[in-house]
Amino acid sequence: MSKNIGSIIKWVVIVVASILFLSLFAYLIILTKQSKSTKTTASISLSSDGQVRGNASASATLVEFGDFQCPACKAYEPFVQKILQDEDGKVKLLFKHFPLTTIHRNAMGAAVAAEAAGLQEKFWEMHDALYDNQSEWADLNALGAQDKFIFYAKSLGLDVGRFTKDLEDKSLSDKVSAMQQEGVSAGVSGTPTFFINGKLIQNPTNYEDFKSIIESNLK
Repeated sequence: MSKNIGSIIKWVVIVVASILFLSLFAYLIILTKQSKSTKTTASISLSSDGQVRGNASASATLVEFGDFQCPACKAYEPFVQKILQDEDGKVKLLFKHFPLTTIHRNAMGAAVAAEAAGLQEKFWEMHDALYDNQSEWADLNALGAQDKFIFYAKSLGLDVGRFTKDLEDKSLSDKVSAMQQEGVSAGVSGTPTFFINGKLIQNPTNYEDFKSIIESNLK
């Protein structure tokens, strides 16, 4: 009799323990989903540091953390330019550098080249040239890539002597690194990463989805 009671108690303990384990497991899954949801929808504060494209007084700001050597960034570039056109002054782009230096050896050099062009009011022209010609410089060594950047500067009508000197200006690489660190603090781990009015958005696979996400955050 006592043996049967002991067996019953043993099974009761096992069942209760199993229920508690499953309940805890389910709770952790729900908590994880809620955490992910919070990270996706919560608005965070980002600095105004960066290069602005579009209507500077637009009520909505699309922040992009980008890498000029990143093929995905190049692929998304038409989406970004088209959304600025379609929203007709309601959205401005704030571009921030996020060079993935561990896998893209010329990403930092390209970012500095864009900033050097910016000192002569040609940031966006260099920005576009770097993406349009990405395949020309991405796989070169550092010196070869720099020669390409200088060639683009010349084609854009920049003061090449000044541009070449500015490529060595540590303050520009420090500026790029500061934006990169801001991105890390905001949870950025890859490129391109977009925020609309401080809210992280998931990268869609087509323009219509991209536009829908942007417009849903404008309402």
